[in-house]
Amino acid sequence: MALTAKAQVIERDFQNARAKANYPTFAEFARRYVKHNKDGIVLANTAMLELAVGEAEIAIRRAQKWTYMTSLDDTPDNIASSPPIRQESIQEAVEKLERVLSKGPEEHQEYAAIVLARAAMATNAPDRVQRVAHYLQNIQLPPVRLPSGYNFALIACGLTVKGLALEEEGRIPEAIVSYDNVALWIQNNPNEKCEELFAWTEHALYRAGLLKLRLGDHLAAIRSFRAYHTQALIWPGNFRLPRRATAYRHLSQALSISFKTVGYQAVADGSPTVINEQPQFYPAALSLEMAEIHAYWEDSLYAVTAFPGANEKNWRVLVMIEQIIEDRKLLGPGNDADKKALVETIYRASQKTFQSPRVLRFLFFALVEKGQYDEAELALKAYLDMAEINLKVKGVTAEDSLTHDERVRLDVESKYDITTVLIAGSRLYSKELAKPLEALKCASGALDNIHEYLQNHELVVNLLNDAYQCQGIAYGLQASTTHEPHQRPQMYAKAVESLENAIKVAPDAFDSQYLLALQYAEMREIAKAILTVKQSISLNSSHIPSWHLLALLLSSQKDYERALSICAVGLKESEWDLAQTDGFSASQLDGEDYLALRVTQAILQDQVHGPEAGLEHEEALFSLYTRVFAPEPSSIGESSYDIQNIRRRDQSDNDLNTSASGVVNGGTTTGRPRSGSILSVRSRNGGGSDVGSTIVASNTLEVPKANYASSITSSIGSNPNKNRRIPPPAAAAGANQGTLGRSLLSLPPPVHRPTTKSVVRIARANKVLVTLWLMSASAFRRLGRMEDAFKAIEEAERVDASNPDVWYQLGLLYAAQGDQETASVSFSKALALAPYHAACLARVGRSYLDAGSLEMAEGILESTTKSLGWDNAEAWFYLGKVFEATDRLTRAKECLWYALDLETSRPARSFTEALPRYVQ
Repeated sequence: MALTAKAQVIERDFQNARAKANYPTFAEFARRYVKHNKDGIVLANTAMLELAVGEAEIAIRRAQKWTYMTSLDDTPDNIASSPPIRQESIQEAVEKLERVLSKGPEEHQEYAAIVLARAAMATNAPDRVQRVAHYLQNIQLPPVRLPSGYNFALIACGLTVKGLALEEEGRIPEAIVSYDNVALWIQNNPNEKCEELFAWTEHALYRAGLLKLRLGDHLAAIRSFRAYHTQALIWPGNFRLPRRATAYRHLSQALSISFKTVGYQAVADGSPTVINEQPQFYPAALSLEMAEIHAYWEDSLYAVTAFPGANEKNWRVLVMIEQIIEDRKLLGPGNDADKKALVETIYRASQKTFQSPRVLRFLFFALVEKGQYDEAELALKAYLDMAEINLKVKGVTAEDSLTHDERVRLDVESKYDITTVLIAGSRLYSKELAKPLEALKCASGALDNIHEYLQNHELVVNLLNDAYQCQGIAYGLQASTTHEPHQRPQMYAKAVESLENAIKVAPDAFDSQYLLALQYAEMREIAKAILTVKQSISLNSSHIPSWHLLALLLSSQKDYERALSICAVGLKESEWDLAQTDGFSASQLDGEDYLALRVTQAILQDQVHGPEAGLEHEEALFSLYTRVFAPEPSSIGESSYDIQNIRRRDQSDNDLNTSASGVVNGGTTTGRPRSGSILSVRSRNGGGSDVGSTIVASNTLEVPKANYASSITSSIGSNPNKNRRIPPPAAAAGANQGTLGRSLLSLPPPVHRPTTKSVVRIARANKVLVTLWLMSASAFRRLGRMEDAFKAIEEAERVDASNPDVWYQLGLLYAAQGDQETASVSFSKALALAPYHAACLARVGRSYLDAGSLEMAEGILESTTKSLGWDNAEAWFYLGKVFEATDRLTRAKECLWYALDLETSRPARSFTEALPRYVQ
C-alpha cells in the first residue's frame, strides 16, 4: 500500500531518529507511524527492540562502569567487548517483534531479522550464536539491492553481527570475510553517513585488523587499519578515541614490522616482493604515512590520558614514544624540521608523564640529533640523576628479571640503556661542549657499568670499544688543555692506555687505531703514530682523516714529497670527488675532512715549491669551501612529523607526494668588523680595502665572492663589486623555491633561535674561511707583496675579527715591514682574545729578549712552555736564549735541544687543529 505524505514524513523522521540512536523519541514515533501506516507494525516493533537493547546496554555499562577506555589495552588475542545484557531484559520486546514479523512487508521483515540477530548477540544467552544464525539464515549479506539511509547502516550491522558470531565459533577467517565486506560496502558507498553506521563500521574494521594480526597476516591487517583510519577522518572528533589510539598503535607496529621483513612495495600494495634498500633510499611515502599515523595516535591517546597520579605510570604514552623513536630509526633522521618535530613530540610526552627517565633518554638523543647541545646537556644531567634515584629506590637487581615490555610499563631503565646514554654524554661533552672533565666522568661511569653488569651482554664488545675511546679522548683533551706540566704526562699516558684497551677489545676497528695514532702524534711520538695510522688505513682505506694524519706525520719528518703523494692518494679515496658528483655524495662532515686535506696539500705545495705554488691552489680551495659549507640538504623542507602540517595535508586537495618544501635556516651574522679595529681605522684613512667597514647579516653562511679568489694569484686590484655577497648555489636555489606550492592559508614560518649545532657549524665555517685568507696573507708576505697580504688579512678580519690568528698574522706583517711598535699592538690584541696563544707569547717573549728585559722574557716564556705552549719550538728556543744570556748554560742546553726536537718533528699544520678527534 502506498504511504500517505504524512506517513512518509513520519517514516523519514523515524529513520533519522534510529540512525542517531535517539531512544527517547522511539515510542512516540512508533505510535504515530503505526497510526498512519497499518503495515508499519514490524518497523515500529523493530525500533522498540532497538530501544530495549540500547537502554539495556547503557544500564549494564553504567552499572559495571564500563567504558571504551578498556580497549586501550586491546591485543590481537584479547579484544575487549561491551558487557552482555540479560536476556530477560529484552525478552518482551523480542517476543512482540517475533509475533508481528509476518505482518509487514518483506523488506521490513529482513531488517527486523538483522535487529533480532543484533539483540541476540548482545545478550548473555548460551545459545546466542545459534539464534543469530537462525535469524540471518534467509538474509543475503551484503544484499544485491543497494539500500539507503538507516537501512544502509543495518546492512553494516548485520555483517558485523554475523562476523561476531563466526568469531565466537572460532571461525576466524570467515569472520574476517564478513568484516571485510563492511569495509568494501562502505568504500563503495562513501556518501552514506550516520551515527549508527559509524558505530558498526568502526566495530568491524577494528576487529578485522586485530584478528588479522592474530593470524600473523600483517599486510592484511595494515589494509584494514588503513581503511579504519580513512573512515576515522569523517567520524566525530571524540568518537571512540581509546579504540582509535589502539588501532593506530597496532597499525604503526604492523607498518614497522612489515617494512623490516618484506620491504616498501609489499607494505604499499600487499605484494610479496622483497625490496632490500639502503636507509637513505627509504620511500618518502612511507615516512609521510607513518608521520600521519603517529600524529593521530598521539592526538587520540592524549585526549583520553590525564597526568598520572601518585605511583602511576602512563605506560601507554611510553609505548607510543618508543614506537615513534623506533620508526624514526627505521626511516632515517629526516631533515632539520623533522628533528625539531620529534623533540616537540617528546616534550609533549613529558607533559603526560612524571619524571620519566625513558622520556628523558629519548629527549637527550633527540636534542643531540637536532643539534641543540645546551638543552641536551640539561636532559643528560636530569636523566642521570633520575636513573641514580630509581636505582637506589628499586635496587640493583630489580631489572634483571624484567622483560622489555615490563620495563616500559614500569618505566625502569636497564643498565644497557644507562650505559649508552653515558657513552653518548661523553661524546657530547668532549666533542661539542669542550668539557673534558665531565666527558671523563661519563666514560668512566660507562666502563664501571659494563664491567659490573654487562659482561655477558651481546653488545659488550661495542660498548667497551666506545667507552674506552671516549675515555681516551677525554684524557687527551684534559692533557692538551691543562696548565699543570706535572699532570700532562700522566694524562697522556692514561689516554694512550685507554685507546690501547679499545684496540684490544676490537682489534679490527679502524677508528681506535686512528685515535691512538692521533694521540701519539700530539705527543710527538712520530714513529709510533706512523705505524698505527698505517694500520688504520689498512682497515679502512676510505677514511680521509687517516690519510691526512699520515701526510702530516710525514711532513713532521720533513719528507714533504711523500706527504704530497699521500695527500693525492687520500683525495682519490674520498667520495667527495667533485669532478664526478654534485658534492653531496658523502656527508657534509666528509666534505670538511676533504677540504682540510686539500688545505694541507696546498701548504705542502708551498713548502716544496714555494709560496707561488701554494697560491695556485687558493681559487680551488675557496670554490670548494662554498660547496662544503653550503646549507646541508637535511635542513631543507618541511617536517613530515609536524602535526599542523599533517592536518593541513589532510585538509588539502593536494596529493601527499606534492607537499610543499621550504628552506629552514637559522639566522646569523657572520664576519662583522669591530669598532676601533686596526683594519677599519686603516680603511677610513684611505688605504686598502673598505671591506672591513661593511656589516653583513644573513641567514646563510658567509662565503667569498666567486670571482675574487682568482685575483689572489695575480695582483689584487680595485673591484667595485668586491663587497657583494654571493650565497652558495644550493642556498639560492632553495630560497627561490621556498615559497612555491605553500598554502595561502598557512602561517608564515616562525623565527626560531639557531641550534647549537648550527652556531658551531657557522663558527667552524668562519674559522676555515679565516684560515684560507691567512694562508694567502702568509704567502703574499713571504713574497714581499705586502699590500696584497694586508687586503687578505682585511678579508679575514671581516669574517671573524675575534680570531686571534688574524691579529697574529697582522703582527707578523707589521714586523716584516719593520714597524715593531704596531706589531706589538697587534700581538697584544691577539693575546687579549686568547691569553694562552703560544705563538704570540713566543713573539712577545722574543721582543722582551731583544729589548734586554730578560726577567720579563723569562717569565712569559717559562709560563708558556709549562702550559699550552709546551710543544712550541720558538718558545723553548727563546727561553734557552734567556738562560744562555743569564749564564745558566745547563738549562739553556736543555731548552735548545728540546726546541730542536720539537722543530724537527713539527708538522706542516697542527695535528689537533687540522684533524678531528672523533670518527664520524
